[in-house]
Amino acid sequence: MKKIVPVLIFTIFAGLFVVLTAQKQSSAQLKKDKQNVQNQIKQKQKLLDETRKNKKATQQQLGIIRDQIATREQYMALLQNEINSLSIERERKQAESNQLNRRLTYLKEDYSRVVYNAYKNRNLKNRLLFILSAESYSQMFTRMRYYNSFASNVKRHVDEISATMETIKLKTQELALIEQEKETTMSEQEQQNYAQQKQRREIEQIQNKLKKTESNLVAEIKKKQAEQKKIDAAIKKAIEAEIAAANAKKQKKEKKENSSSSSGHSSTPTMVMTPAEQQLSSSFAGNKGKLPWPLASCAVISTYGQHPHPDAPSVSVMNNGIDLLTQSGATVKAVFNGEVRRVINCGGTNVVIIRHGEYLTVYQNLTGIKVKEGATVTTGQAIGSVSKSASDTYELHFELLKGGTYQNPKDWLKKL
Repeated sequence: MKKIVPVLIFTIFAGLFVVLTAQKQSSAQLKKDKQNVQNQIKQKQKLLDETRKNKKATQQQLGIIRDQIATREQYMALLQNEINSLSIERERKQAESNQLNRRLTYLKEDYSRVVYNAYKNRNLKNRLLFILSAESYSQMFTRMRYYNSFASNVKRHVDEISATMETIKLKTQELALIEQEKETTMSEQEQQNYAQQKQRREIEQIQNKLKKTESNLVAEIKKKQAEQKKIDAAIKKAIEAEIAAANAKKQKKEKKENSSSSSGHSSTPTMVMTPAEQQLSSSFAGNKGKLPWPLASCAVISTYGQHPHPDAPSVSVMNNGIDLLTQSGATVKAVFNGEVRRVINCGGTNVVIIRHGEYLTVYQNLTGIKVKEGATVTTGQAIGSVSKSASDTYELHFELLKGGTYQNPKDWLKKL
């Protein structure tokens, strides 16, 4: 019986270790996501601080702030998830603690009855008479075992009460730690909310300044759109040529399919692929939402699709991809395994087009290009650096297509 307490305490701590390990594993991903988003906020803050020094980059500055607000909203959502998780964990721990307290009450009541019975039988003389008055040796040994069992039962109750009280103490400590962590998280959430409101006010202040020169802003936006339109036309021509070249490879073998796909009736031409290209295409599609970003540190300053310009609502913007602002010398990397199909210069800007089976990725505004047409690239391989734009900032225009159909790159790139 002397070994009962150590065994019970070991069991308690072993159980506690298992619970804490499981809890740690369940919250590990949340902490990892939080750290990732925190890093993104810090990186974008550095970009913002650099951009503020550039008087030409007002629109880019607004783009970074908007992107940072969106990133901060993700972080606040993660904080709320953590608060909810801690609340659920606290309720579970409290329920366990309440159950242990009820058990402790029962043990104490049971122990009181055992002690009372021990008190009634406290006279040693009565015990001896009871044992010696046995009618046989067998009965005498049975009565002796009864008293030994009775003494052991008393000791067992004491051990159980001690072990239960120790477990309750541990649960109380756990509850205090959870409550402390929850308060810390809520405080951090308030700080993020304050920073969010501050950035929204900053956007309003900058927009008010831009309104005073709205005509100049509209003219600047339209000029940039006209330049991009020429580049888009050149990229589209290169993509159509790539699709035609891919289909021509099997023209003799699959005349019927090729003639229907290249007849001009379809606005979304498809590519004829070899088995290896089909496998690569399938692998690319299977990584939707998991592709790495082409830049290690960047902010989305212009989103995909057609929408009013955020700083000049009278102007409609059509973006075939996304625009990413980064720092000087930033390396552009391939987002997936593939083959470099085009390295072209459009309107003074260098463009690299990489094919991934049926999919194509487009990297515009490069300098120091490190790849050649026909070269095989792997995920994360450097293909060049971001070139300086007219606003003295470093912006990468990134597009993603399936055949001849543009896709929203943010649907394909890894979530923060």
